[in-house]
Amino acid sequence: MHRLKNGILRRYPDAHPSREPLCSGCGRCLGACAFLKEHGSPREIRDLAQTHPEEAFRLSYLCSLCGLCTALCPEGDDPAAYFLSLRQEAVRAGKVALASYSTLLAYEARGVSRRFTWSHLPEGCDTVFFPGCGLSGTRHEKVLRLWNYLRQSSPAMGLVLDCCTKPSHDLGRQDVFETAFGELQRWLLDQGVRRVVVACPNCFKVFHQYGEGLKTQSVYELMAADSDLTPSPLTGPQMIHDPCAVRFDVAIHQAVKALALRSGARMVDSTRGGRLTHCCGEGGAVGAVCPGYAGAWRESILTRRKEGALLTYCTGCASRLGQGGKVRHILDLYLNGEGAVPRVAKSPLTYVNRWLLKRKVKNLSEPAVTRERHIPMDRPAKGGLWLKLFICLGLVGAGMVLHRSGLTDSLAPEAVRQWVEGYGLAAPVIFIALYCIGPCLLLPASPLTLAAGLLFGPVMGLIYTMVGATGGATLAFLTSRYLAGDWVRRKVAGTGLERLDRKVAEEGWKVVAFTRLVPVFPFFLLNYAFGLTRVRLSHYVAATSVCIFPATLAFILFSSSLLDLLQGRITAPLVWGFLLLGAVGVIPFLVKRFWKKVP
Repeated sequence: MHRLKNGILRRYPDAHPSREPLCSGCGRCLGACAFLKEHGSPREIRDLAQTHPEEAFRLSYLCSLCGLCTALCPEGDDPAAYFLSLRQEAVRAGKVALASYSTLLAYEARGVSRRFTWSHLPEGCDTVFFPGCGLSGTRHEKVLRLWNYLRQSSPAMGLVLDCCTKPSHDLGRQDVFETAFGELQRWLLDQGVRRVVVACPNCFKVFHQYGEGLKTQSVYELMAADSDLTPSPLTGPQMIHDPCAVRFDVAIHQAVKALALRSGARMVDSTRGGRLTHCCGEGGAVGAVCPGYAGAWRESILTRRKEGALLTYCTGCASRLGQGGKVRHILDLYLNGEGAVPRVAKSPLTYVNRWLLKRKVKNLSEPAVTRERHIPMDRPAKGGLWLKLFICLGLVGAGMVLHRSGLTDSLAPEAVRQWVEGYGLAAPVIFIALYCIGPCLLLPASPLTLAAGLLFGPVMGLIYTMVGATGGATLAFLTSRYLAGDWVRRKVAGTGLERLDRKVAEEGWKVVAFTRLVPVFPFFLLNYAFGLTRVRLSHYVAATSVCIFPATLAFILFSSSLLDLLQGRITAPLVWGFLLLGAVGVIPFLVKRFWKKVP
């Protein structure tokens, strides 16, 4: 094993899960990590990998790869590197589906596309500034100011707007990562570049570990060395959050603290800073498959902030932690001129900012070596925004054509429901039977709910849907509890729903009520997941039937008026349906505080 100067192993030469562990199982790391607290020590997971490698592969994607366990380990072990090696092995063996990470991988693919990449290397350039994707999107004007500031002491410094492709690296797509990052590394070396100045901690880690031949330096160290550089004043107590990507880089910690102290703020020391810092919740892309863990890690940081605000130097941390409190990026204090601190952009405006930044640099007139990079990134297929927009426009267009042609007359609500009534008792019986079977087959319930309003009207549609939904939920619950427990455990693994049993033991039927009131939770998975818990059947059925009523009523009122809408009529049920859908959409925010408390 080769240990780098930042304390992180470059890679395990033997990624096989049967590797002899160094972990003694002392448990020192368990209390600091929600993942290890639930699933056991690194040694236990390594033992699991010997008998059930696929389960170990799954668990590796619940680890944030933040390295806190590495910092705490008295044996000198590096569990984070081991979990990364398990991810790499899972990808090579084709044992992991990455569809849950499609949004992140699409973001990465755009970062290495022609839309946003641009390199500008002036004559004699041997050093480049690499701001990273996040800073270029959220603070594009600051990137230009920072580059111009750096060029005051190094006039030939270039600028590279690109992506380090750390998402693929952390997801275990090592071949994809090495292809994309390796191409960038070789091109920079071929152009005579020997030093890379970075602002993003994640980019720093990637270049430091894999950028052989390139000296990596943090922009914060250069700024701290300039005693004439002064920040905007900052009042009140501040606590620095060190990003986990650079937990072992003491020089960066000291530089950022020195920059913060210049602002005049009163700094509050954190017992969980430096090498013992906690992940903000974005590490390892865990939030895509288990938001409960990601939320627990974020809350562990915010709860330690007893007073004042947080300062950090990672745009991902600033964005993530800013959802629960006041957080500033250290660069927000510097290079502001006479103006106020600039506003921070959020998605999707970040893409606009990155495009604008590229255009400004591309239009520079000075002689330079330039290029626009495009790396085709293999990523899971998922319906894109343009496809969804096309489908929506197609549906609207079809409705307009039907309305103008007069064909909607035959789709009048009265005519459709009279046609359904022609089938007598068979129509509702078949519908209820389908609704009972659907959840057991893991089919979404929303299409059937919408169909009920169209076919049976608001009153009978609501009754039939409530009967079918409650019956289907009960059938899936009983199947999970008495027939297919092992299969269900595999299905809900990694979704965060496996934590339900612990919460049910504490809160009972209230957990059923709260989760049913949040329509963003998958209805069909909840049915099976609750079958694995100790909740009583009678409590489960009662809480389910009562708490699915608001969302069901909203959907039924809305769908029962769709035919009227096609005919150009706005009816009272349609308006009430829209209002109720909006009200139901607010419910997740009301119960959010409760769900965050689940460890």
